[in-house]
Amino acid sequence: MEKDAGDHDYEADGFGVGYKSESSIDTPHQPNILLVVRDYPNGTVFDIKTNKYVGPKAGKPAQLKLLDRYLASEQRFLLGKFLFPDKLKDLQGREVVIAGFDYRPYTVIKHNTKANARDLAVSGNSDIKNVYIDGTETRIVLSFCEKFNCTVQIDTSDADDWGNIYPNMSGDGALGMVINHKADICIGAMYSWFEDYTYLDLSMYLVRSGITCLVPAPSRLASWYLPLEPFQEALWAAVLVCLWIEAVGLVLALKSEQELYAAPRDRDSWWICTKVGLSTTFKLFISQSGSSKANSLTVRVLLFACFLNDLIITSIYSGGLASILTIPSLDEAADTVQRLHSHRLQWAANSEAWVSAIRESDEPLVQDLLYNFHIYGDDRLLQLAQEQRVRIGFTVERLPFGHFAIGNYLVPQAIDQLVIMQDDLYFQYTVAFVPRLWPLLQQFNTLIYSWHSSGFDKYWEYRVIADNLNLKIQQQVEETMSKSKEDIGPVMLGMSNFAGFILVWILGCVMAMFAFLVELLFTKSINI
Repeated sequence: MEKDAGDHDYEADGFGVGYKSESSIDTPHQPNILLVVRDYPNGTVFDIKTNKYVGPKAGKPAQLKLLDRYLASEQRFLLGKFLFPDKLKDLQGREVVIAGFDYRPYTVIKHNTKANARDLAVSGNSDIKNVYIDGTETRIVLSFCEKFNCTVQIDTSDADDWGNIYPNMSGDGALGMVINHKADICIGAMYSWFEDYTYLDLSMYLVRSGITCLVPAPSRLASWYLPLEPFQEALWAAVLVCLWIEAVGLVLALKSEQELYAAPRDRDSWWICTKVGLSTTFKLFISQSGSSKANSLTVRVLLFACFLNDLIITSIYSGGLASILTIPSLDEAADTVQRLHSHRLQWAANSEAWVSAIRESDEPLVQDLLYNFHIYGDDRLLQLAQEQRVRIGFTVERLPFGHFAIGNYLVPQAIDQLVIMQDDLYFQYTVAFVPRLWPLLQQFNTLIYSWHSSGFDKYWEYRVIADNLNLKIQQQVEETMSKSKEDIGPVMLGMSNFAGFILVWILGCVMAMFAFLVELLFTKSINI
């Protein structure tokens, strides 16, 4: 770029580009600006200037300074300096502004404590203008500025959410601050969203983050089919077959007994033998005595064998029923993606950012899950979490080394009623969003490579969790992984435990009354 030394406007020949006075050139965001200024009177001396770039804003880093002077008549540089100095090795206190909000453990913002940054959203005369920032991703920026001698600042003025960027090059939330040049870098569980990448640059990945849910814990099974639970379906089928064989055997044995020991006029019919055989079979099954008299050894042996067989079956059934009543069995929790879909459980979060990465998916399973997704404010989520019986799932983030990013609305009382899903709904890699052509991006990515290689990502996660999050809640969430499998011990029985038996008793009374009415009508019809 070449222009006259005076303050006149200059137009480059053949390019149609107008250059204004030297003092009006604004170069605050790019370090490698080289300006050739021609000495207007004779045109043989050229001042080579560059922008300062480094240093705090108070030092006017956008101003131009003389780098060298070229003497055209002598074809030499006056000072012999290197024309392209590396200004990024030492930023000399230049401010790097983070657009972020308190979202732990990624970004942590604390007031009224020791300070390591300045919050630009707070007025300069406020007592809380200096804040303490920390976090698994914030520490990367802090280490970067420690290495390259820059000053970290944070701006929370508009960063109340992750935000969006719109086609007219405007935006809101944290991402909007970057596109509007109010911040240099945006961190805090920022996923590699393609829509935002079309307007901003992004760093290499920081951490793997899995989106999962805390879903309602499995409830205790206490329903009408409780009497059927001691045996599985195959065993119940075997019991019914056994009873049928006993009944057929007794009917045949009783009829044979009549043929051998009874006089022809005293012999019972097949119908009477069938009724006696069926009633005796079911009396033995429920350990009740019969009133019929056995004359033959065959019937006596058969009754004894049936009694022993039924005694064993009822003993096994009683033991299984006792264990189910005292040690409760639990229902199936929606703790996998397939179960979340099959249960049609409603789940919620406080921002669209939780599902924006899968919003455009064409998979039917994902679309069905999104149909049950709702966005509520933190106050509404707190109300839902404090209900006596939680009936909705809450999104959380699963960090790569076993910890969780949990919203403040999930209080310990709510977590007692929830379990963490076994798998993730989906996962993404978090990044840092920066403006297009951000000159520090290459150095920032190099630091991230070194950070991953050294293993500090795991150490920082544990350290930030220990320093800034509630460890009891973290442990409480981890313990929910085995909540559906652990032995919760004996519990006090209630009426719900006997609902099945009451239904069986009612059904038996109804059938007995119906049989009595049928016999009554049949007897009256005979007498008539």
